[in-house]
Amino acid sequence: MIIADGLGGRPTDLNGKTCLQAADTPEIDGLLAKRGAGGLMDPIGNGVRPGSDTAHLSLFGYDPYKYYTGRGVFEAAGIGMNLTENDVCFRTNFATIDKDGNIADRRAGRISEGQDELEEALKGLKSEKFPEVEVRFKRSTEHRGALCLRGPELGGNVSPTDPHELGIPIPDSTGQDEASKKTAAVLNEVTKQARDILSDHRINELREEEGKLPANAIISRGSAKYPEIPSVEEKYGVTASVVAAGALYIGVARVAGLEYKPVEGATGTVDSNILNKAKMAVSELKGGKDMVFVHFKGADNASHDHDAKAKVKYIEKVDDTIGWLKKNLDWEETNISFAGDHSTPIKYGDHVADPVPALIAGPNVRRDELEVFNEYSCMKGGLGRFSGNLLPMTLSYSDKLPKFGA
Repeated sequence: MIIADGLGGRPTDLNGKTCLQAADTPEIDGLLAKRGAGGLMDPIGNGVRPGSDTAHLSLFGYDPYKYYTGRGVFEAAGIGMNLTENDVCFRTNFATIDKDGNIADRRAGRISEGQDELEEALKGLKSEKFPEVEVRFKRSTEHRGALCLRGPELGGNVSPTDPHELGIPIPDSTGQDEASKKTAAVLNEVTKQARDILSDHRINELREEEGKLPANAIISRGSAKYPEIPSVEEKYGVTASVVAAGALYIGVARVAGLEYKPVEGATGTVDSNILNKAKMAVSELKGGKDMVFVHFKGADNASHDHDAKAKVKYIEKVDDTIGWLKKNLDWEETNISFAGDHSTPIKYGDHVADPVPALIAGPNVRRDELEVFNEYSCMKGGLGRFSGNLLPMTLSYSDKLPKFGA
């Protein structure tokens, strides 16, 4: 199952065409023409504007309205934090607070060095008011990180300390119920502690001497409890791996029970070595895994940057990688699905509710009459228009989907 993040577009992308239409994609088209069927997929449902986290839950066959608790838990799982049902997790940023106590930069100048030392300094975070709560912080890439609170009677319905604004102090978090009020109180404590610890850290002193913004605070958002979710092995009876670079996508997959397989050169950007991802996927299948989920991020990055040419170039890079897969997969045994997780038009630069093109190809798939793969051709595809559930559909063609009922 291959997801090209942000694949879908609109005719406002590039001279009346979507970027997928404008791209040269003979290998992807060939999957349809020789082995597959296409259609349009609403990642969650018709008219629902998807986040990447909720979209992937839906694509895996999990109802996001039932299982989604927030993004923080996926970010934490994605960077390797061990989680339990007693955790409440947050996405965090290193941020810059000015001399007046206001947020000057939410990303601390996109800090790119010294984060390990700052993480080490924050290992001493603790709650004086609720000493039974364990506090853990782990940095991710650049300014990003995750904060997890573990303890009894913690709730996830709390407000963020990241206001998405500049020129104001870090706001206090508030909770919507008693358990969440306890969480908010701990979060406010450790936010203030982190400010004290980081304000005179040598890394920040050096940054200021060099004219860089100090990373002298952490701000948090995306509060989430660990979801009670069955693994794909429990749900579908299959073993599975994930090959991805972004913490969010790794985290969603890990929570669903997939084994993470790191790849050299995978960065989650337009420059990522996605061929190595394909090679790892084939290795996992040959090694006995029933299914591999592969995530390609670059098209979404280009879309958010309003860069149509970069998106076209990246889609063509994906096409080359699909070509390598076609030569190296056992097509007597392998079924492959390919789609976006949402549409991200160039002009708008963010996720929209438009459906995305999707295809499934393999020895068991009834071919339709499509010869090319894009948002327009797939309107006429044999898969029709459907919502989410791309993984169980793929497993069905592979004769691995459990029966519902007697």
